[in-house]
Amino acid sequence: MSWKVLCIFLLILVPCVWAGDHEKKLYAKLAENYNKLARPVRNETQAVLVLLGMDYQQILDIDEKHQIMNSNVWLRMSWIDHYLTWNPEEYGNIKEVRLPIGNIWKPDVLLYNSVDQQFDSTWPVNAVVFHTGNVTWIPPAIIRSSCAIDIAYFPFDTQHCTMKFGSWTYSGYFTDLVNTTISPATYKPNGEWELLSLASERSIFFYECCPEPYYDVTFTVSIRRRTLYYGFNLLLPCMLISSLALLSFTLPADCGEKLNLGVTIFMSLCVFMIMVAEAMPQTSDALPLIQIYFSCIINRSQFPPSISRTISTDEFDFEKNPACLVAGDFGNGTTDVLEMALFNSHHSTESKKKQRQYLIEVERHILTRPNSNGHSAIDKAIHLDLSTNHSTTIKSPKKLPNSQIGNGNGNGNIESIMNKYAKMPNGAGYSPTRNMTVPQKYNMSNCNNNNSNDRHFRDDRHFHHILNELRVISARVRKEEAMHALQADWMFASRVVDRVCFLLFSFFLFLCTAIISYYAPHLFV
Repeated sequence: MSWKVLCIFLLILVPCVWAGDHEKKLYAKLAENYNKLARPVRNETQAVLVLLGMDYQQILDIDEKHQIMNSNVWLRMSWIDHYLTWNPEEYGNIKEVRLPIGNIWKPDVLLYNSVDQQFDSTWPVNAVVFHTGNVTWIPPAIIRSSCAIDIAYFPFDTQHCTMKFGSWTYSGYFTDLVNTTISPATYKPNGEWELLSLASERSIFFYECCPEPYYDVTFTVSIRRRTLYYGFNLLLPCMLISSLALLSFTLPADCGEKLNLGVTIFMSLCVFMIMVAEAMPQTSDALPLIQIYFSCIINRSQFPPSISRTISTDEFDFEKNPACLVAGDFGNGTTDVLEMALFNSHHSTESKKKQRQYLIEVERHILTRPNSNGHSAIDKAIHLDLSTNHSTTIKSPKKLPNSQIGNGNGNGNIESIMNKYAKMPNGAGYSPTRNMTVPQKYNMSNCNNNNSNDRHFRDDRHFHHILNELRVISARVRKEEAMHALQADWMFASRVVDRVCFLLFSFFLFLCTAIISYYAPHLFV
């Protein structure tokens, strides 16, 4: 019984030993007299036909600044080696074996546009050899290839990166590369880039040094940038910051915060421009679309601080700078027209004339108030001028009737003048450089009677001094009024310019955004 068990065990063990012997014999047969330096062809005039393909696995990174694409790929190469053939029936029906790639001949196919320090980044895995002599080698590789980055439409750009493979030493007469396919079957999506398409193309190139043709296979990877990240981190903050520039037009021209806001907006946009510039390659081929948008917004955002600097009433010295006076007179008509067009108001001349006439009436009221002798200050002043110049008229603002000068009894008062000009839409002008006719009660006979009475002109010097002081005060008040009026004109001009710039900047901001959106190849991916 024991010998039967032993026979069964031997029957099971013997085929296993034979199988191991077959593989050992096969390896020994394939390695016998094999030279890995010789091309595997029967006729030396023939070229080795090498099929080249790729399985694109993943986009690892796109370095825009250095224009490098990092990819994880599987290369697929196959060729016929006539020295690696056998009959499967003679070797236990073994139809394929795995051999180290360093022990057999392999084509010296390299990546032409590699930027890796080792240049050849393929991993030396084993090759699968079939009994027909077909050798299949699928090495994985982390490829660092150069990629010409087109930054014209950043961050809405689409890139086309190429990987060019070819034999480094064998010409087309010795190694013929045949393009197969590049497959995305095992591709893993990338968060920054979307894979659009994969393509491969075989080309023939003739170098100046050699008359032989050289074949190469170029794999093209078309990718498109996902805009969600850049939209929320660059575009949206830029649009919000640029919209803040509109608020600066609502601030007064003499407000220091207007200049501060404009400078702050300018610096904020510069920070975003620096971020874009650091990510882009230092090339002069084109400007990124987003950088053009930033530049336009920065140029327009400088209007508020420049206007605030130009129209600053705190720095106007109208006495030392007569050009401001000329500009103020010239700008009155322009600002009035713009005011009526933009503000729909009739602000300018009516209220100003009313204010001036109010001051004139107050001054006239002071001059016509009677003193203790029953005579007003203007009566004394007129008498002094008449007694000196022997004339019936004096230089005075305007030809006025008696009712407007007063009868010297002190009936007029400030309250009546205020009530009067609160109701009147317009008043008569008054200027100390115009002629005023002497009232009828101051005729020559009255003057002669007054001259005969020395007792009433004992204090002529005092009245003359008082009149001079009143003239000085009146001139100063008019000068200050003119300065304030001119400042008000400039302030109003600044408001008009701010309103115009607000409309122009709003239109320009909308136009820039629309143009950028129109020229962008895509907005959302």
